[in-house]
Amino acid sequence: MRINITLPCLNEEKILNNNIIALFNFLNKNVAGDQWQIIIADNDSNDNTAEIAKELEYRFKQIKYFFIPQKGKGIAIRHGWKNFDADIYIFMDVDLSVDLEALPKLISAVKEEHYDIAIGSRFHKQSVIKRSVARKIISRLYKIIKKIIINSDISDLPCGFKAINKDIIKKILPRIKDNEWFFDSELVILSESFGYKIKEIPVKWEEIRENGDKSRVKIISLGFNYIKNLIRLRKRLKKINQATLTGGHPLG
Repeated sequence: MRINITLPCLNEEKILNNNIIALFNFLNKNVAGDQWQIIIADNDSNDNTAEIAKELEYRFKQIKYFFIPQKGKGIAIRHGWKNFDADIYIFMDVDLSVDLEALPKLISAVKEEHYDIAIGSRFHKQSVIKRSVARKIISRLYKIIKKIIINSDISDLPCGFKAINKDIIKKILPRIKDNEWFFDSELVILSESFGYKIKEIPVKWEEIRENGDKSRVKIISLGFNYIKNLIRLRKRLKKINQATLTGGHPLG
């Protein structure tokens, strides 16, 4: 089975080499029975990310590097998924905040259990999470707000550790409008709304960036943008449901 593993990157020179090699070695040992490709999707970096990625591409045939001259997490993931045809499409954060031991479970949920989507959930009762108090509070608030606005049963939409099958690529991916941080949340919400099977798996998740290399995500402003996007998507889903009732295309 062919597996596309895309990692969106923006100015990741400090962690890229070690983390990609760690992922490569893990895949060689634990996913040896499948044909897999690591895609480094460079989101318009202006540090040494490109040079490091090109060297990795030169050394390992299963690693591919693409430069995208436009910022946006969703844009990077789209680009990476388009450049290696697969049966299972994965994306994960390049900081490897999710422990790689969950990766075989993510793949198995789609490959063996025939779920359409598998996602890491930091709210799963078996998950082990190490994060700041502030992030815990904001994450739980977002979970509550998400439930109120969109009524999704998925506990952890934003976790950067997801796998999807080819049907989602064909039918849901073209319908996603956001190309930034809400991209994968929109993917899951749309898929859930139209009855696709989704499995949440437990993960070990840790804030592992050093003090001098903090994540560039601004949590507060990102949270407000998430809420705005949820409200927009709720309005859109209402229109889609209305169109379905009147005989329109359910994924319009």
